[in-house]
Amino acid sequence: NRIKHLILVEPWGFPERPDNAEHERPIPIWIKALGAILSPFNPLAGLRIAGPFGLSLVQRLRPDFKRKYSSMFDDNTVAEYIYHCNVQSPSGETAFKNMTIPYGWAKRPMLQRIAPMDQDIPITVVYGARSCIDGNSGSTIQSLRPNSYVKTIAILGAGHYVYADQPEDFNEKVKDTCDSVD
Repeated sequence: NRIKHLILVEPWGFPERPDNAEHERPIPIWIKALGAILSPFNPLAGLRIAGPFGLSLVQRLRPDFKRKYSSMFDDNTVAEYIYHCNVQSPSGETAFKNMTIPYGWAKRPMLQRIAPMDQDIPITVVYGARSCIDGNSGSTIQSLRPNSYVKTIAILGAGHYVYADQPEDFNEKVKDTCDSVD
């Protein structure tokens, strides 16, 4: 009862895993084997194990970060930020791991739980148009909440990190949404 408008940005965990997911996109045996071997570990454990070499590992494995943000930083600020965020205690990784079933699907999909939410709470769903997150959840939310305001916004030219990929457009859309609440 304290929420005036819910803005979901790149919301993960909404769709249910399709029964035919394995048949639609068969997962190679070697990926399944690697997944089984690595399942006890958090995804970024290797970065923490690398210790002081982790920063150079980030720079080597993700040179796209430096190129992508070269207009803002001409040094290693972004790689350092990514490194330092991800070598901390893995509480977020642990939570994510506990919320998923194999290959990135939610254990308890939000689409099963959003319909009972107060119908008077408007929802805006923001996606990057080039994101790997399923952008159809907005229309599915609308179908589950036919008497509610649900708006889906796709930010052109943005991927999963919509707020970093197209910051001006993202900020404008969020500000417009917030202004409509006031």
